[in-house]
Amino acid sequence: MSLEVNPLRFAEIFRALTRDGATAEGGLNRPALSRAHLDARDTFRGLISECGFEAHTDGAGNLSAVWRCAEPDAPTLMLGSHLDSVPNGGRFDGTLGVTAAFEVARTLREAPHPKKMHLEVMDFTDEEGTWVSLMGSRAATGRLTEKDLAHPRGNPEAFVMALDRAGLTVEGILGADRSAEPPAAYLELHIEQGTRLERTNSRIGIVTGMVGIHMFLIAFNGQANHAGTTPMLERQDAALGASAFCLAVRRRVLEDFPDCVATVGQMKFVPGTFNIVPDQVTVFMELRSDDPHRAGQLEDALRGAAADAADGYGLTAEFNHLESVTESAMDPDICRLMESSCTRLGLKYSLLPSLAGHDAQSMARICPSGLLFVPSRLGYSHSAAEYTDWDDCVAGANALLQTAHALAISQ
Repeated sequence: MSLEVNPLRFAEIFRALTRDGATAEGGLNRPALSRAHLDARDTFRGLISECGFEAHTDGAGNLSAVWRCAEPDAPTLMLGSHLDSVPNGGRFDGTLGVTAAFEVARTLREAPHPKKMHLEVMDFTDEEGTWVSLMGSRAATGRLTEKDLAHPRGNPEAFVMALDRAGLTVEGILGADRSAEPPAAYLELHIEQGTRLERTNSRIGIVTGMVGIHMFLIAFNGQANHAGTTPMLERQDAALGASAFCLAVRRRVLEDFPDCVATVGQMKFVPGTFNIVPDQVTVFMELRSDDPHRAGQLEDALRGAAADAADGYGLTAEFNHLESVTESAMDPDICRLMESSCTRLGLKYSLLPSLAGHDAQSMARICPSGLLFVPSRLGYSHSAAEYTDWDDCVAGANALLQTAHALAISQ
């Protein structure tokens, strides 16, 4: 009989790890380094100790459960994901991956085969990018810089307060680099956050690679003035340039870059009151592509669109690049092991790229990495409506287990 996870134990751990920050709507609200997020980590730390693993926290706050085999110099197999969520997000995004990794590690520890690898289950910090995208995994792989931490997505003062709350420092985060002694491999299970698996009636998605994500801040500058006494044709209204730019983003992508996506996710108005023509509107935008050349072309096109929108309303525009998470391919050998695992388990699978960023994207920079998807009902994610059938969760955990087992016995 092939190795399988314990579904009841798996469900029990998932329930425990989705209590902290639970919302009335059935989702989770625990942005990185919030009190609810730190409470969830305390819960996980208690489970780690209760189950006989060692708990470790690095300078970036990454929390891991470690089990060591009898060979001190054995390589380490790492499995993981993240416990933080977007504001008012879902229960499955990230937490399912940590839960599955922990159950897989427990099952491997109990299995009769010779233990030739150490096991490490990782909960990475701020995968969702509340402050810095993929902060924990980028820190662990040496891909985070002081500049990244100096320009967080949220208010810099609030970021400093969040670090203090978690007992973290910039120096500690930058010192969490493990690239000199990386794990032998990294595996992750995640919900798809889309509808491709549902559309093809696939139980498992085997991810071949992940798109690059590029973030920008565009400031449209005009002139503040009285909202009642300033004639419409005499205004330098920053909101008009920003609005024209938002429409241009959609138009340019649809017409010239259908293989890419771009999103305006936030706009900030200054002074930001109803009776003053806005002096400045700042637009926060990201674009995604699996081709760095196409991403560069789209960036150039949108820089031009911002300039045109500003000129059309007598404004100036400043187009600034904030940060990028580069494209990443998953390890072909691990993908083949995943295919074999799904075939052995009788699970229909699809090979597909990930359109979202994940910690495996960072880990692929320092070790062979693989990522499995399970279906998201109707594609819902980052909301309380996010849901994956538990049978699919168990199937995904078993595919993760079979792949991890294949790697462990190959050493």
